[in-house]
Amino acid sequence: MGDCKLPSAARTATVGWRQARVRRSGLTLVELVVAMVIMTIVMAGLTSAILIASHALPDSADPLAHIAEVSAAMEQISTEIGCAKYIAERSAHTITFTVADRNGDGVPERIHYAWSGTVGDPLTRQYNGGAGINVIEDVQAFALAYDLESVTEEYPGPDIESAETRLASYTATNDSEDFDIEQEKWIGQYFEPALPEDATAWRVTRVQFQAKCHGPKSELTWVQLRLPDANNEPSDPPPLEKVQMPESILTDGYLWKEFSFSNVSGLSPDEGLCLVLQHFGASNKSATIQYENVGGSGRLETTDGGTSWSFDDDKSMYYCIYGTYMSPGPPQTASRQYVTGVRVAIQAGDQTSARLDTAVRMLNTPEVLSAAWELDFDTDPTVQDMNADGLGDWVCRDGAPFNPGTLSGGIWYAGTTLDTYPDNDFTELITAEVRFRNTSIGGNGAVFWINADWSGGKFAALFAFLQLQPDGTQTLTVYHKIDNSTSVPLVTLPGLPAGFVTLRLLIDPDLDTVNVRVNRQDQGTYYYNSFAQGDSDRFATVLPWGSAAEFDSVSVRVGGND
Repeated sequence: MGDCKLPSAARTATVGWRQARVRRSGLTLVELVVAMVIMTIVMAGLTSAILIASHALPDSADPLAHIAEVSAAMEQISTEIGCAKYIAERSAHTITFTVADRNGDGVPERIHYAWSGTVGDPLTRQYNGGAGINVIEDVQAFALAYDLESVTEEYPGPDIESAETRLASYTATNDSEDFDIEQEKWIGQYFEPALPEDATAWRVTRVQFQAKCHGPKSELTWVQLRLPDANNEPSDPPPLEKVQMPESILTDGYLWKEFSFSNVSGLSPDEGLCLVLQHFGASNKSATIQYENVGGSGRLETTDGGTSWSFDDDKSMYYCIYGTYMSPGPPQTASRQYVTGVRVAIQAGDQTSARLDTAVRMLNTPEVLSAAWELDFDTDPTVQDMNADGLGDWVCRDGAPFNPGTLSGGIWYAGTTLDTYPDNDFTELITAEVRFRNTSIGGNGAVFWINADWSGGKFAALFAFLQLQPDGTQTLTVYHKIDNSTSVPLVTLPGLPAGFVTLRLLIDPDLDTVNVRVNRQDQGTYYYNSFAQGDSDRFATVLPWGSAAEFDSVSVRVGGND
């Protein structure tokens, strides 16, 4: 192997190169001075640029800083107010409203903006009842103004009742005959009322006929009003109403005897009635009635205690029927107000240039309301807070937690009673709408109830029963109570399909009326009665009562005074 060392000449050249390289790794004094001068110039320029830029930025007292702050706040406020579904509170410096669910829990979000009105105080924002957060610290002005649109709904007013009038009679005397009322032998009279063409219903207030006693005055006669059958003969009992005629009040000669009726009402204009005088007592004759033998029409007679009847078209009792009739009243109107826009003005700092004004267009056009409860049964109704009062809108009456297992596909398969909460006097225009159905036979079915119009220690109980029938249809009846124990139907609608039925009640406490609409078809407007009962609650409620019921949606909206 040869020696691997470099020749001496090569080694000498390499050493020289390295020495030269070592000498070139430093800076000369001239180079260093030049570099320092350049760096000084560059640093001076950067410092000047930063200083100029810092002077260009506004400080906390500069109007530009306030404009930036107000702009950011205005954008947030405008966006949120524009999405409001319901405005619970509105004034010049405060607004509380709900927007659609944002966190996926199915519950609307509640937002509250407020300024004290004192210059220098902050504008605060509160979200879902949490702590208030300052949006702007130094507020000189925060003003809200509301653009409202009034919408008027016209609907049929309640019928007007006439003064008492004679509805039917026969008094001509040509060939009078006597009819003795016995145990199996009774007399009657079919009659039809004489009504104006626009009459919608009629009722009987009193009846008169010619009668005298027969025998020892120990018997009794029932004076009855019955509906007629297809032959204009009395239908089977029970009668619509009956009153007693003791033989003891009769004399030996004929006199007109009068009897009052209070429960024979709501009769169709095309409907007649049968006056029936039925024997009651022992075997003696109870009275003798005078009738016309050769004139008039409609006399009724039975000889087998009402099992069969004969109708005489050429004979008539002497009688007079008094009552009243109903005619259409003038239409009524319901006025509602909606917020179409909100004008917002904000100023931060004492410079007027730091003020912004904007007009917010409302996407949902919320109605002006004093209270609202709405359910679509997508989630637990007891956690809903539509009216933004910080409380659940509905509670289970039994105090137990709501069972979420009764909800499916936006339908509540009702297993308890839900009441609105908190209590409300319901003294302004009320629009209540429920979509429900009854799915088994029995009880009162699917029920909506509201105790409304609390004033002067009285209230109005209005309620609806939707009941499934054996033929698969449903019958809806809307009632009011005239006292604590007596319920009177306002309207009955049979033959409804087995699916969901939509009922709307428009209650006007100023007029004491309720308009009924079923599946968007008007069913008339009715006067309701108020009565005193101290232990009732101020609620609206939905429940199953004695059978299975399903609810798709519920809405109770109480108008607000502006």
